[in-house]
Amino acid sequence: MCDNRGLIFFLSFAILFSCSTQKTITSKNEERGYYEDLSILRSQEQPKKSIKEEKVISSSQVKNNISLELDTIIQIIRSESDNIKFLDGFTIQLYLGDDRNKAEETEQKISEIDSLIFKNTVFTQPNYRVKIGQYTDRFKVNEEYQKFKKLFPNAIIIPERIKIN
Repeated sequence: MCDNRGLIFFLSFAILFSCSTQKTITSKNEERGYYEDLSILRSQEQPKKSIKEEKVISSSQVKNNISLELDTIIQIIRSESDNIKFLDGFTIQLYLGDDRNKAEETEQKISEIDSLIFKNTVFTQPNYRVKIGQYTDRFKVNEEYQKFKKLFPNAIIIPERIKIN
């Protein structure tokens, strides 16, 4: 019975002190009032200016200034790239593998079947992908897929973004 009293005393002592409130620990930064605002370093998006709104400097003011010429060329490229539009569509992938010769053979077979069809070979390391067509309609791509599936058993339809000129 004596052993039980010691055990009961020890457990009650542990419970009593474990239930006591703990002091909150404050960091040194809170004591000093330290606050870090990084919003100044973030880039603010500026509204895009068109080329017409840019300040035009006459060639008589600045001669042989390559940076001015490069800036105008970059502005032209940016405005043209903003005009490029894409459309969701489909292509048919006829070959996927790491053998370049097989990819070229696939291209030759495609040319023999239909010389007017759009074909594209893309090398993304380590694979070659031979794709044909740019279709916006699922039914048209399915018709072409059925034709090529007989000759290329590994052919699949792939959703892809098509560039519109």
